[in-house]
Amino acid sequence: MSPADTPEIERKVAAQLGSRLLKILAPMRVRSLSLHNATGQPLWINGGELTEPQRLQVQEAQDAFALDSRLQHLERDLDGTRTLFFCTRTPDGAPAGLVFAVVSVRRRPDVDPGALRERVFTTLRRFSTADLMPPGVLDSRTGPTEPSAEQIAAIEAAKVKAEVGEAVSLRSRPYARLRPGGTTRRYEIVDAGTDSLEQDLKRAARLIALLKRRDSRHAPIPASFTLPLCATSVLSAEFLHRLQPMLQDAHLGEDMLGFSIPAAAWHGHATATELFIAQCKPLRCYVALDDFDLTRGGFDLLRAGALRCLKLDPALTTSAPDDRFAHANVAAIVKAARVLGLYCVAKGVKSAPLARWLASNGIEFADRASRVRKGDSTTRRARVLQQANGA
Repeated sequence: MSPADTPEIERKVAAQLGSRLLKILAPMRVRSLSLHNATGQPLWINGGELTEPQRLQVQEAQDAFALDSRLQHLERDLDGTRTLFFCTRTPDGAPAGLVFAVVSVRRRPDVDPGALRERVFTTLRRFSTADLMPPGVLDSRTGPTEPSAEQIAAIEAAKVKAEVGEAVSLRSRPYARLRPGGTTRRYEIVDAGTDSLEQDLKRAARLIALLKRRDSRHAPIPASFTLPLCATSVLSAEFLHRLQPMLQDAHLGEDMLGFSIPAAAWHGHATATELFIAQCKPLRCYVALDDFDLTRGGFDLLRAGALRCLKLDPALTTSAPDDRFAHANVAAIVKAARVLGLYCVAKGVKSAPLARWLASNGIEFADRASRVRKGDSTTRRARVLQQANGA
C-alpha cells in the first residue's frame, strides 16, 4: 500500500498533520518525514519514496513499540543521520500510528528535546480518533444466531486472557547478525519471568495478543519472537493446554512465536521435551533449545519438526577459540544445524574478536546485539532507549 492507495480522507488528514509536524521539527533540520498507520503502511511522505534501510527501520520500530506499551519515542542512527520515531496509541495502549523523521545529527543548541517531543505528541493527540466498532456490531438486520466456531474460539481466548491477565510488561532485544549480508527480525523476550508456570502463561498471553494486533504474517521479512520458559512450563501439559484457545484465535503466521526450552528440561527430561515440541508444531509455534551443547546429549531432539534454533551454551562459545574440544563441538553443531535447516545463536558474546571468530565458524547470530555492534549513538537518551529496548 502506498500513499496513492490511501483513502482520500486519510491522505488529507495525514498531509495536514505532516505539515504541522514539519514546522515543529524544523529545529532538528528535517530531511524527510513520513506518517504510517498501525501496520506500518505509509499514509504520507514529504520526501519521495522510503529507501530499503528506512523501511527496515520502520519495521524494527514497529516491533519495539508493539512489545512495550509504555514506549512512545525512539532514536536511531542511519548513515550519518538521526532517525526519530513517535508512536501514537489507542486507549488500551496498542500502537495506532507511527511518525518517522530523518533529521540532521546536529541540531540547534537552543533546542530542548523534551519540550520538542511534548509538542509533537500534543499535535498527534489533536488528530487522534476513537477506534471504529467491529463490522456488524450495530447491524440491526441480523437477529440472534448460534455462535460460530470462530466466536466460540474468541470466547475461549477471552477466558484465557482474563485468567492469566494482560497487565504484563514485555521487552525484547534483537539477535545480532554476526555474518555479513541480509537483515534479521528475530527477537527474544528478555524479561520473561521464567520462575513459574503462571508467570510464563501471563507473558505468553500478552505476547500472543500483541502479535495478533500486529498481523505481520505477510510482511516481506516476518518478525519472530522467542519467549524463554521455565522447566515447569515445558514439562507440564497445562501450559500449552491453557494457551491453545488463544493461539487458535490469533491465527499467527508460521514462526512468529517461539518458546525457548531451558537445559534443565531438555537435558534431564528428553521424552517430555520431545512431546512438548511435537505439540508446538500444530499450534504453529517454533522451539529453541537453550544452552545447547552436544556433551549434554539432546542430539535426538534435533529431528523434532518444530525445532528452529539452537542457542549455544556461553561456556562453549567463549572457550571455543582457545579450546580444541570446544571448537570441535561448535563445528559439529553448526554442521548439523545447516543440514537440518536450523539456525544457531551464540550466547555470551562480549567482544568483537569473539564475534568475528564465531562468524567465521558459521554462527549466524548473537543474543546480545548491544555488545557487538559499533557506531551506536552515545547520547544519554539514546543509551537509555537502547537498554530499554534491547537494541
